[in-house]
Amino acid sequence: MTVTMDLRCSSWARDQQVDPIGTAGCYNGFLLVEWPLPWPRDVSEIPELTPVAIAAKAAGCRVQAVVRAPGRSGSRVVLYTWDPDRGRFGGIEAEAQGDPAATALSTLAGNRSPGSREIAGTDLLICGHGRRDRCCGSMGTALQAEASRPGQLAENVRVWRTSHTGGHRFAPTAIVLPEGTAWGYLDASALSGIVSRADPVSTYVHQYRGCAGMSSPAVQAVERAVLGEIGWDLLDRPRSGEEAGDGTVTLVVGTGEGQRTWRGLVVVKRTLPVPNCGVPVSDNDKTDDELAVTELHELPRSREVERL
Repeated sequence: MTVTMDLRCSSWARDQQVDPIGTAGCYNGFLLVEWPLPWPRDVSEIPELTPVAIAAKAAGCRVQAVVRAPGRSGSRVVLYTWDPDRGRFGGIEAEAQGDPAATALSTLAGNRSPGSREIAGTDLLICGHGRRDRCCGSMGTALQAEASRPGQLAENVRVWRTSHTGGHRFAPTAIVLPEGTAWGYLDASALSGIVSRADPVSTYVHQYRGCAGMSSPAVQAVERAVLGEIGWDLLDRPRSGEEAGDGTVTLVVGTGEGQRTWRGLVVVKRTLPVPNCGVPVSDNDKTDDELAVTELHELPRSREVERL
């Protein structure tokens, strides 16, 4: 009984070798709001952020509370929106001017606050939301502290402790922006390799949860299969996918003369419980489908494209 009640969801997922692909969530954008700890289980329960969460959901965006950087007196709001022409999210940052929630709503509405700027570097969001999940609270917070050490990552990478990103059973988890890619089963070495792309993508592809800019979990699954074939370059190219309804997914990468198309077959490998720390697996009603790509091939280019 002790072992069952001390269950850690991330240990269970590792023991079961749960594949994280397709669990990144699909969003038009991410709205980051610097907000002091402690956070409730759901940041939408923070009274000031409730209207922000409602407006963000209507816009297809995900709200992420982030811990304010040490030494800063004010709060910042960052909005990332998906740019299909670039295959990544574009980011705008604004100072909160004393009211982060009001600034978040204004930024979400498309208003540019005085002093707002486009983001040129990388934002790395590491889930450390302890009230949502013990694995994220312990393992994620420790990873964020390690990744924040000077010299651990490039100078243009900002490391944030953030609220729940989904997929807590894959803790530690992180989201890389502006790519919008989500990763699980992380440690400091893997995180560094993923952000720097210093190692072959094959080293980490099994930890890939998908890109939030893709339209569905099945499209994310095929995108990962293509990522394994052509490497990191895929994440810098415009791409979109479409489901045919029978498990077949078509992924189009690039535009014009460089456009390439893949077709894959996505199946449900297993349907598994989504465990919570400290709760017996049998007591969890929520389940999730584990996806697998069983077929993948690149389609020949049309004669029109070949003549370009």
